[in-house]
This record gives sequence, structure tokens and C-alpha cells, in this order.
Amino acid sequence: MSYTLLKNVMTTSFIGLVLSACSTTTLSPATQANNEVYFKPVKAPIADAEKKQIMTSEEVVINGQTHKIGWHTIARTGQVLPSLDGKTTEIFGQVKDETGKPISHSDGSPFVCKTSKDGSGPDHTTLHERNGHFYAITQFECGPAAMYISRLEKTAEGGFKAVATSHISQAGYYGGWVHCAGMKTPWGSHLGSEEYEANARAVAKDEYYNNFTRYFKEGEKALNPYYWGWMPEVTITSDKGDTEYVKHYSMGRFAHELGYVMPDEKTVYLTDDGLNGALFMFIADKAKDLSAGTLYSAKLAQKSDLNGGSFGITWINLGHANDAQIRKFIDKKLAFEDMFEAVKDTDGKCPADFRSVNTAWGTECLKLKTGMGVVASRLESRRFAAYQGATTEFNKKEGITFDAKRNQLYIAISRILYGMEDYKKSGEASTKYDLGGGNHIRLPRNDCGGVYKLAITSGQKDSSGVAIASNLVAGNFVGEVMGVMKTYPKGSEFESNKCAIDGIAEPDNLTFITKSNVLIIGEDTGLHQIDYVWAYDVETKSLTRILTTPYGSETTSPFWYPNIGGNGYLTTVIQHPYGESDKDKKSSPQDIESWVGVVGPFPAFE
Repeated sequence: MSYTLLKNVMTTSFIGLVLSACSTTTLSPATQANNEVYFKPVKAPIADAEKKQIMTSEEVVINGQTHKIGWHTIARTGQVLPSLDGKTTEIFGQVKDETGKPISHSDGSPFVCKTSKDGSGPDHTTLHERNGHFYAITQFECGPAAMYISRLEKTAEGGFKAVATSHISQAGYYGGWVHCAGMKTPWGSHLGSEEYEANARAVAKDEYYNNFTRYFKEGEKALNPYYWGWMPEVTITSDKGDTEYVKHYSMGRFAHELGYVMPDEKTVYLTDDGLNGALFMFIADKAKDLSAGTLYSAKLAQKSDLNGGSFGITWINLGHANDAQIRKFIDKKLAFEDMFEAVKDTDGKCPADFRSVNTAWGTECLKLKTGMGVVASRLESRRFAAYQGATTEFNKKEGITFDAKRNQLYIAISRILYGMEDYKKSGEASTKYDLGGGNHIRLPRNDCGGVYKLAITSGQKDSSGVAIASNLVAGNFVGEVMGVMKTYPKGSEFESNKCAIDGIAEPDNLTFITKSNVLIIGEDTGLHQIDYVWAYDVETKSLTRILTTPYGSETTSPFWYPNIGGNGYLTTVIQHPYGESDKDKKSSPQDIESWVGVVGPFPAFE
């Protein structure tokens, strides 16, 4: 099979050793400033047997040297493993209450975050090396949610496997909520997320919120919507795998997909998943400390609607806050009505002294109460951003990654719909997603979505003309690689696909291979029957399919590790197989268990 060339702009030398399929030899590191990387492509699965397995690139060529790579399973949901202290056993993904007791269903079966019954399953996993010990921290996308730390051992094939695991308590912060994507910070901690925060004006309709009666000893009496929707951080504090857990209230509350920490260790970009979301930027007061800082939200100015559109960005300062300051309001069980007055709009128009906003919660007429700006900026960050004039029209804004060589940030948009769509241009009858809002984004509909690049510059000022205290501020938002909607002939092998097979569909999470041209794009889609992971060359604009998943699953949170134990790895989670489609295709109950694993081993990139 021929290779798709992912070509760098500089000539590089050969490196490394040939890795046999069974070797545990640590490869010579890739020390070039620019590494040529070629992946052996994976074909789009056609046969039923191919659609029931994980298929990955079998080889990668780096600077002319061929290396065997493949998929290596770390753990699967429901797997029983010894606890880290060896005193008991744990079910990987089991959800526990605030006392640490496992939660069960009414029929006595354990609440394990693995299926549509209990949630989506594991999402982001980070790898850690501490004094020769290897660990993985995995967060689970359920409500109540769970986090686990697993001790790892290297396998003979060069991968990792979990040999012990323990539940990480989140009780000191009212438990965890629908953990989605994340990252390993430059200082080595696990930075997580809490997605799809409850609407504080309509909590009775939120299934995850009502589920929390099983988490608290006091049941419904203990609930408050402002407990969740934040950024959790986990730090490993000992070689035994002890952990410290916090939530960063300073970073705002919304549907956090993830926060991406930039190389200055202070600037963090935050994506807001769902309908009519915002784009946020947080600048910490101190490097490696996310407990205090200034929150900004982006206002877009459209320049073009071609290839996903082109926009300028102005950043609106939403104010400064710290964790302790905001925690006081949360502990007091502050209500939405303590921050805003709200009245019904009339076709997007509001009475005098009220401002019209259109966010994930629809069109609202709001008036901020005196002295509540700081707390509203954190507890109701999306509404407050819209109130201040920021763009709240993004749809399914997902993964983020950074290319240091070109000084470019990349952000995935799964579907260009609703608030992002120009309804007049597309002929859609409904305008509700723009009604009463700024209508800053006006694009042709694209159900297949795309990945955007944002140029990073220094010396920028906010919307008030005040200098922003970061040299890593995004100045634009431009379409880079877009999916293509396509209808395949009835009866053809790709009939069930609605996006072109050789292009991306509903991109989700992203990562960038260090010192290369390779952007990794994972999918979460129903428009490809089988979800893929792609390698995209940002210079040649070529796409190579490098991983396919079983029926009904999605690829979550790929993340590049340049050096863990002397090798590079690409983490990936195969979430809820047979969970979103093709349920009739599974052969056994085991088929629905999610995989946490790595692709590799690669030579270390240094």
C-alpha cells in the first residue's frame, strides 16, 4: 500500500531504529526541529468484520526510518482491577457517591459509566510518568461523573496496560459532572472539564441534574445547578498515585469541552460545546496556577463565508476573579434570580433597560443586578458574555490544539448549523438561533463541520482598548479543513454515509504531533457510519486516515505525548461502541465496553 506524504518544509536526517513487532527497545529520539512524518493509510472499512474492530496504521515513517505501530489497550470499562493500595478491587468506571460508596441502580446492578444507560463512557485520559512509575488519569462522561487513576506497566509490544486502578473522589467540590475532553498541562497535571451545565432557570428538565439525588446523602435537598460546569484539575502528589483534586471557579461556568493551556502556562483557550455557545480565553495571574485570572470572550467580525468563513476577533474583558471568591457564592447556593432580572422577549426585542441575548438557552431579555457583574461572569459566563456583546452563535465547538512552529491554534466545529448558519442565504424558515442576538456568523450550512485555525499574535488590546496581558492571543478565526456533505447512491457500499468518505465528518478533538506538520483530527459523527482519526498535513493539505472504530462508537480526546518512558504515544478513547448506532451488530455484551488505549510506540520527540 502506498503512503500519503506528510512533508515538512525542511530537509531532515534519518534517525532511529527499526522496531520489531515484539521489541521493547526504546527508539532513538526524533531530535529534528522539523520531522517528516508519513502514516501508512487505513482504508475505509467496508466488510462487517472490519467495522467491528479497531484498525490503525501499521507503520509510520519518521525522517525516512520505518517504525511498526499499532493499537494497545490500556483498559476497558467494567474491567475489574486491584486498587492502587492492593487492599480491594475496583470496577473501572464505576460511579461512587460523596461518601465513596458505589452507586447502584434500583435492580442492584452497579452504576458504571459505559453505556447509554449510565452515560457515554470514558472520555479524556492523560498519561503520567513519575520517578519511573507510569499512571493514567481517566475522566468519565456521566452524571454523576467519575475519575480514575490507573497504574500502568509497559507491555512487550511497547504499549501500556492498567494493572491497578482507584477512584478519585470529587466530594470536596460537590462531585463531578459529565467530564468531556481535557489535556495534560505543561506542568504535568490533568486538566479536565464539565460539559453541558444545567440551565439554572430550568433544572427540573435536566436528567443529569436529577441523577445527582443518588450522589448526595441528602438527595434532592443538596442540589444546586452552580455546583457543576467548571474546570477540574488533578495533580499526582506521590509515587504511590495519591492525588489532589480542585475545581477552578475562576475560569467560568459553561459547557466546557476542554481548556487548552498555551506554552506561557498562563493563557488558556476554552471551548463551549453545544448550541449557541461562546469562545473564551482565560489569562491566569501566575504561570502554572489557574486559581485566579481574567476571563475574556470573543466577538467575531465576518470577512468571508468561503471554506467555513473568515473572521476577525475582538476580545471582551469579562472581569477578574479567583476560585475562593466565587466558591463563597456557590456555597451560599446563589440562584439565577440573584444575578439577573429576566422578562419575556417579543420577537427578540426587549423592554427598556433590558438586553436581548440568544444563547444555548434561547432568546432572553436580561438585566444585570447591581454589584453582580463578577459573580455573573463566572456562574453564568455564557449569558454574561452575550450580555456584554460577545458572539454566542457557535455550534458544537470542540477540540483545541496548538502548533508552536507556525504559531497557530486549531479549533474543531462539529457542525456548521443553527446560530452559525445564514438562514436567509440557505433558505431555512427558522431564524430562532439568531433572533435577538448579534448574528455575527453567517455561513452556508455544513453538517460535516470543519477545523479552524487562529493566528496567534502579541500586543493585542481588548474591546475597551486595554492591553491584554498575554503574547499568545488569537486574532482571527479562519476555516482550514472542512468536511464535504455527500449523498452516495442507494445500494452502494457507502450508502449510509452523509459526508464524503475521504474527508472529515463532524470533527471532535484535536492534537498536534510535536515538531512536525501533522494535525490529528478525531471524529464524533453519525454521518460517517464508522468514525475515523485522521492525520492532516497543514502544509500540503493532505488527509490520511490512521484509525477506524467499531460500529456506533466515537473517537474521543486524542492527545500526543512526545516522550513517556522513552517513546512517543498517541492516546485515544474508543467511546460507547454500538452505543449510537448499529446496536443490532454487536455479538456479545462485552462489545459495548469502551476502550482506553494508545497508538504507538513512536520514537520520542525531543
